[in-house]
Parts: sequence; structure tokens; C-alpha cells
Amino acid sequence: MKHSCKVASKVTKRLRNNGWQVPTELISGCVLALTVLVLTGCVQTWNRPDMDMGELLSGEALYDRKVQAADSIEILTLNDEMRRWVSSKTGMFPHARVRLHRLLDGLIEDGLLSLEYDPDLTLTAAETFAAHQGNCLSFSILFTALAREAGLTTHFRTVRIPADFSSVDDLIVLNNHINVEVKRVTSDVDHVQDHIVDFNSAEFNGNYESRRVSDSFVQSLFHSNLAVEALRRGDSLGAFRHLKKGIEVTPDIDALWVNLGVVYSRGGQYQHAENAYLYALGVDPWSRSALVNLANLSDFLGQHERAEDYRRRVQNHLRSNPYYHQHLARLALAEGRLDQATRHINNAINLKPDEHQFYHTQARVNLAAGHEEEARRSIETARELARSEGLKRRYSSKLAALGRHG
Repeated sequence: MKHSCKVASKVTKRLRNNGWQVPTELISGCVLALTVLVLTGCVQTWNRPDMDMGELLSGEALYDRKVQAADSIEILTLNDEMRRWVSSKTGMFPHARVRLHRLLDGLIEDGLLSLEYDPDLTLTAAETFAAHQGNCLSFSILFTALAREAGLTTHFRTVRIPADFSSVDDLIVLNNHINVEVKRVTSDVDHVQDHIVDFNSAEFNGNYESRRVSDSFVQSLFHSNLAVEALRRGDSLGAFRHLKKGIEVTPDIDALWVNLGVVYSRGGQYQHAENAYLYALGVDPWSRSALVNLANLSDFLGQHERAEDYRRRVQNHLRSNPYYHQHLARLALAEGRLDQATRHINNAINLKPDEHQFYHTQARVNLAAGHEEEARRSIETARELARSEGLKRRYSSKLAALGRHG
């Protein structure tokens, strides 16, 4: 499922300090992940051998020959038109703060941020500049390339947003998020701060955990996304080649191994699929995509006790996920189960007391129960915890509305 939006109004620069149940078998990579809903083919059983990385990455089990990795892609390379554009916007300004604002203002004024946001379209910086189209990874790559040309110091950051799924044919797409940190921008004589430039912040405005990642990491995510897009076109070989390249560049991304497992599973090579998922667990022992894929694969092969073990691990992980409890609270609130909604949102707050969204949900539950004063206190806490001025103003408006109706 695709959606489009105008991105210009969703660019934010703010100082930062430092899911739900996965349905079946997931591929990951704006960053995308897929799930195979139906397994077909002859059932096999096997012991669990140690399959080395070379065998998994050879592709011979699927294609009867050793498969070459996809070619390297220069995702951050600028062309002459882009360099001239950066120079025209920022070239005469010595201060980093002014260059940052000039760069962002120029992107908006010239329509480069009034772009068609397509979560399924991963493009290089030059392609995004020309097409005015792409996903959050594409836009983050474009901004990083332009900002570095303008002399700004930037780093990519991945954001641990709650799991968001959409269905395409027999696949489930798991969407993640990435943004850009601009380092040490002087705002006045005595104050230096970092800024986050986020191209879809309206959807991802929680106090989510984030971490800095390398350009190589992003290069691998780029190949993972291209693999997902290829697999959805039915191009298994193209998907394999991009995953192999991504793993060669950065082998410690669990999503790449999960995606490789899905390619093998769709090709009926279930032993290779299992081993790819196990490599993913070696990177992240709590990888929900890998655990759920292993559970489904085990069920398909008649290994039901093993499947239940994997599902228990998923459930244990979910019980420790505050956003999952918020999800349950919202479901209970929508169905009028206020006691359960209260219990779930309190669990979320206990697990992560610095998330403003949870107190907003708590306020909604309190209002539904007729507890206006408790709702007011919850919104006040949400306002205190919100990191952007826009969110603080929204909570102030909600407090004002409560005052009018109190």
C-alpha cells in the first residue's frame, strides 16, 4: 500500500537527547520488511546444521550457480546541478546555522520538499533531486548529500518507531524510520546545539529511541530496500543480489538476514531460510521478524513445539514493549473496556515514563471515565515531556479546551 504526502510542512529541526505482533515471515528494510503469508512446496525435515555465511550467500541452492552481489551504488554522489544549487543557496554564508536554514528554506522554496512521499520508492540523492519523489530514506540521503556539500557535519540516525505494517499480495511490509542529525550548529555566541532534520515527523513524533549509524549502514539499508522492491516485483534473483551486497557491506543488520531468509523460503529452500533467520538472531536475539518467521516455518514443517518456543519469546518481548501496551490500551478504549485500557496504559507508562504519547492516551481514558482533573494532569505531563514546540502548543490547546468545557 502506498501513500503520498507533502513533506515541506513536516521538516523539523529540534534538539534531541540521547510493536505489535508480527503476522508471519518478515523481510526488512523507511526502511522495509516483508512477510510471507503462505508457504508452499514439499515438507522437509532436517537437523539444524551450522551453515556458514559463504553457503548462504552463494545462492547456489536457489539458482544452481554462484550469484554475484549487486554493484555498489553511490547513494550520496552529487552532480554538477546539485553542487550549483547548494552554492547558490549557502555559498556566501560563513555561519553553519545560517547555511542550515538557507538550505532548508531553499529546499522548500524550490519545491524539493513539496515532494511525493512514496514509502516504497528508494532513490539515491541525485535521483531524488531529479524526481522530487521518494521515501524517508531517499529524502534523508538527499539532505545529507546537500548538507555536506554546504559544509555541515551530518550523521544518519535510525528511529525505533512502533511497528507499522501494510499488506501487499502475500507479503507484509514492516516500515521503520530514519532521519538526519546535524552536529554542532552555533545558534548564538555561547550556545552550540545539534539538530534533527526529519522528513516525516508528523507521523513519528513520539519520544522514540534513536541511534547514530554509519554511511555504510545506510548503504546496506538502501540495498535491503531495493531487495524488497525487487521481491515484490517477482524478481527473486535481483532481491538476492541486493541482499548479498548489503550483507557484504554491513553484516550486522538483522533485517538483511531476515530478508534473505524470506527469499530462500519463497524459493522452497527452507533449511537455508531457517539458517538465515538464525543468523538474524545472532545479530539481534530479540528480532521479532526472525522469531515469528522461525515460528511459522517450524509450524509449516510440523515442528510445533519449536514453533511455540519461538512464539513465547515473541510474547515475552511484547510484554516488555511499552508501545504494545499503548496499542492494547487504545483498542480497549475504542471498545469501551475502560478498566483494561487503564491497566494497559499504566503498564506502558511504567515501562517508559518519558513518552508524552502515553499520557495523552491516559488523558483520553480518564476523560472517557469522566475524570476531568486526572485528564488535565495527564495532558500537563504530556506537554512537559513533548520535545517539539509544536507538540507543546497542541497540548496547551487541549488544556485550554478542557478549561472551556470544565
